[in-house]
Amino acid sequence: MHWSSSILFATMAGDAMASLGTSSGTNGPAYVGRRSAHGYPPDLHIPGASLTSKWLEGSDYVQILEFYVINNSKKNYLTLADGLNITIESDSLDLIQAGSVARLAPGQQSIVQVGVKNKPGVSNGSQCSGTLVATYGESYGPTLYANSSFSGTCGPATYTTDNLGYHWTPQWWDDAKFGIFIHWGLYSAPAWGGATPNENYAEWYWYRSHQSDFNPSYYNYHKETYGEDFNYDQFISNFTDAGWDPQQWVNLFANAGAKYFVPVTKHHDGFSLFNMPSSISKRNSVVWGPKRDFIGDLFAAAKQYQPDLKRGTYFSMPEWYNPAYAKYAACLAGCNDFGIPDTNPYTGANVTYTGYVPVDDFVLDIQLPQMKILANEYETDYMWCDIGGANNATIFASEWFNNATQQNRQVAINSRCGYAGDMSNPEYESGFSTNAGSWESNRGMDPYSFGFNYMTPDDAYMTGGDVINSLVDIVSKNGNFLLDIGPTHNGSIPQIMQTGLLDAGKWLSTHGESIYETRFWWTTSGQNNFRYTTRPQYSPAFYIHYLTKPPSYLVVPDLVPYLPGDTVTLLGGSGAGTVINVDWLSNGSIALHIPDEAINGDEYVWTFKLDYTSTW
Repeated sequence: MHWSSSILFATMAGDAMASLGTSSGTNGPAYVGRRSAHGYPPDLHIPGASLTSKWLEGSDYVQILEFYVINNSKKNYLTLADGLNITIESDSLDLIQAGSVARLAPGQQSIVQVGVKNKPGVSNGSQCSGTLVATYGESYGPTLYANSSFSGTCGPATYTTDNLGYHWTPQWWDDAKFGIFIHWGLYSAPAWGGATPNENYAEWYWYRSHQSDFNPSYYNYHKETYGEDFNYDQFISNFTDAGWDPQQWVNLFANAGAKYFVPVTKHHDGFSLFNMPSSISKRNSVVWGPKRDFIGDLFAAAKQYQPDLKRGTYFSMPEWYNPAYAKYAACLAGCNDFGIPDTNPYTGANVTYTGYVPVDDFVLDIQLPQMKILANEYETDYMWCDIGGANNATIFASEWFNNATQQNRQVAINSRCGYAGDMSNPEYESGFSTNAGSWESNRGMDPYSFGFNYMTPDDAYMTGGDVINSLVDIVSKNGNFLLDIGPTHNGSIPQIMQTGLLDAGKWLSTHGESIYETRFWWTTSGQNNFRYTTRPQYSPAFYIHYLTKPPSYLVVPDLVPYLPGDTVTLLGGSGAGTVINVDWLSNGSIALHIPDEAINGDEYVWTFKLDYTSTW
């Protein structure tokens, strides 16, 4: 049995609504309860609050105080009628931006932010305290309160190697959701990782060609294609800029709907794509091959043509065959030995490590200086390390965070630099569960490789629909999606990759509000083909995503925060704005009546926007 929302809303009012809350079975949604607008308020609770290291983007260090608001009522909703307003009382901090939540169903919770700033005379980095004060219910009775004390560091912190755990993932990263990864380097010249079902990472070509028993057999392929005497560094002459256009790259990223990009600056082969003093290393694209500072040129193009794109840098912490890494030789990344001197895998002859400059210590004289160059000279927004191993990451991070803060820049670092960092980065994984911590899924458009593999047929690459389905699934579970492309040896991006990215960007151009700046729904990410995202505070709304073409009558299995009088519309596609009629079912869920123009007017993922227009 179901109830039509229009009928239910028209025929029930006042005490009749109150009785609905205690009904069961066929008499209506048992969980609905009483409405705050009729004098039956929610029971709000704020379990605690954190003075974060984040500040509002573009502000003069307006610090973000972050917390959860929980509706402990078993029957009553929080609605706009409650007039929830969250402020602070503090001897140390002034309120700059109050907080609120538009809708909380019984038993549900939402993350909320308040903006604060040090009072005159309060030093940055000092310890502050105060009380969150949430008021609601004035429109229909006595003011109700939900208070919570807080304490922490006021204003921008000064970081040391001992307090890096205080650093939060910046707000821009939480809001961005979608980024582009770029694996381009010497490995793009052989561009081989085998064929399905034995395909593997093409960017690991050099290392795998030393393993005669690895499947697919890079060892045999290299011998048969290039001969026993052809060493990896000879690919430098095949790595060119003939098809490379940095403006075209950054425009493609923006048109794909990405909000940040992360190029490989140095992979495990140690060949860097950025400039550095010759005392550190001469193993780079400025000295050899194209003789260009690819990272510098790419970042300059982004600043000029797509200034809203955040710029990240992938950086391999170790190098496979750098002689200076021998003292740190260790079993890393699944027991791949780094730091073993290179020899020809067929003849056993020693192989020169092109561009190597003798140094006393790999970490102090190569790794750390290179990271500082990327952070301070190239002004990376996101340090994306790989492998870990020997490092001075805490020294690097503390200095970088302090320098960036002085420039009013909020930066991020992942968990592969040598300490916990800001977020985890699961690689080529699927079947994700919701994780309240910051995380980012990364994989290639190629089904098995980050670097370009010429053996991969066009029909094996992710399509625009594949990208959007993955993105919606990941975002609904509180993740970001870093999608990799693999340019060819001359810097051109294969057309099949461009097409997939642009198709995804077309969808995002009309559905983006349901992705960017959203938060996951604490109740559930969804089941079967349903996924959910929410905007709890700014331009509040709730989004129901359906991962395939929907039927004309679609039953939503989860108890979404709908009330009679709310408006549900199709978001995006040629049917954008189509009002969707809603049935309210006896178990409290809803069903959508979807007209043909809405079904046939969209693609990939169908998104329905729930606006909190109810006056209950």
